[in-house]
Amino acid sequence: MEEPRIDFIQELLDQSEQAEAQQRIEMDKLRADQLLAAVGVLEEQMAEVNKLADDEASLIEEYRSNELARLDKKRSWILFNLEGFMRSSGEKTIRLPHGILKLRKGRDRVAVAAMEEFLKSGGKLGLLRTIPESFSPDLQAIVDHIKRTGEVPQGVEFIPAEIRFSYTTKGGDDEQQSSESGASPE
Repeated sequence: MEEPRIDFIQELLDQSEQAEAQQRIEMDKLRADQLLAAVGVLEEQMAEVNKLADDEASLIEEYRSNELARLDKKRSWILFNLEGFMRSSGEKTIRLPHGILKLRKGRDRVAVAAMEEFLKSGGKLGLLRTIPESFSPDLQAIVDHIKRTGEVPQGVEFIPAEIRFSYTTKGGDDEQQSSESGASPE
């Protein structure tokens, strides 16, 4: 029983191959040229679609950029006013239904402005970190020294901590969005 079935499948395969061969034979130079022209037209249409999509994407990106800039300008103006209110209130934290306003003091910092001058006095005061074959200022030790003695070593610039304004907003699903902006203390 299996032999007639195998013969039938083989016969179908042979017929399929003959049909494909016949289709290939019927293709002549004129038909090939027509099909090649059709491919060219389709590629031109594809290029037009790509150009249109690129143009639309650039328009959308320009719109997005302009709208975000406009909204950011409004947001910055509102935050400027909130920061002014916060600084004039005298409070460090204000909790509101839509978020929290905060003023936080940052860390004091130092910058070694004149390394040669600092190396002369910094070594005596124990403000250098020794790394084999080199010396570098230990900035935290310098800050601690200034806080402890009130003396700023030669060649060091003391940069007092800034009071930073930050806010947190509550979104629809109690999402928290935070941001911080620094400004010079008043």
